Amino acid sequence: MLTVGARYTEDKARYDDAYAYLFVGGVGVADFPIATTVPCATVAGTCAYNPALRFALKDKGSALTGRVALSYTLPDDTLIYASFNRGYRAGAVNGGGYTSSGGISFIDPERVNAYELGLKGRYLDRRLTLAASLFYYDYTNQQLQDTRPGPVSFLVNTPKSEVYGAEVETTFKAADSFAFNLSFGLLKSKYKQLNLQGTSLSGNSLPFAPKFTAQAGFDWDIVALGGGKITFSPNMVYSSRQFFSPFNQINVVGSPQVNSELQQGANAKVNATLGWSNGNYGVRLFANNLFNRKTYAYGLDLRGAGFPYNFLVPSSPRTYGLSVRAGF
Repeated sequence: MLTVGARYTEDKARYDDAYAYLFVGGVGVADFPIATTVPCATVAGTCAYNPALRFALKDKGSALTGRVALSYTLPDDTLIYASFNRGYRAGAVNGGGYTSSGGISFIDPERVNAYELGLKGRYLDRRLTLAASLFYYDYTNQQLQDTRPGPVSFLVNTPKSEVYGAEVETTFKAADSFAFNLSFGLLKSKYKQLNLQGTSLSGNSLPFAPKFTAQAGFDWDIVALGGGKITFSPNMVYSSRQFFSPFNQINVVGSPQVNSELQQGANAKVNATLGWSNGNYGVRLFANNLFNRKTYAYGLDLRGAGFPYNFLVPSSPRTYGLSVRAGF
């Protein structure tokens, strides 16, 4: 089967009526303006105060995106497929961090060409299900945040970056009341061209892109009860190391940065559910991160701004609860 789809996108971005100024004063005291910063093309504080001045910026982008997919079912009901997708993210005005209008600019649209090859099927008298895929994403002008001393973040473009890897998901029904499930992913990400704060980061991994992930568990129907069944479903989720910053472990020369702190090492977490259901009704007890493994979900460079530490956000601790479902 051949599937073809296309879309044309045209967008416009406007940044209108911008105005900012420096002033002196205090709490409960009227402002005393001393210099206009927006609009001001030079260093902040070098442009005379003029309340009538306004700054505007606009740009536009367009793209033809779409999908082409080809699939074929073999005699044993295995589905094989190949696909190509072209994606587009509109450009944006970078006005989040500035000291003068010289720091406000238009960021180019992001584009990606995505390729995928895979198969899906059921085997061993339909007791084994298998899905596997290979993928490659080729990015042009990928958008990312560059956190600089302050700290302030600027939206910037990455000229070239890529992500490729493989994913496998499988379930094996060993008995009518017992089934294993397993999945894993291999991932390689790389900035092919990137320079931030005067530092070459070409070859670095993308943030939040662990090289290996896996999940393993089982579903065990323990006993029939009240027209339904009680099922126990534990699983373990594993992730290899991932970075929170495009700098990975590189520091800007002469900066107090310690970017090696902005990462989460390899870790595994255990989750479990115990539930009863009979189709229309269900009750489920759940526990996530059962052994309360402490990990980080995000990190931000603060040492580069002169702070004595970096900022790290913990991920969810152990959580547990009860849910009830009813259908009519």
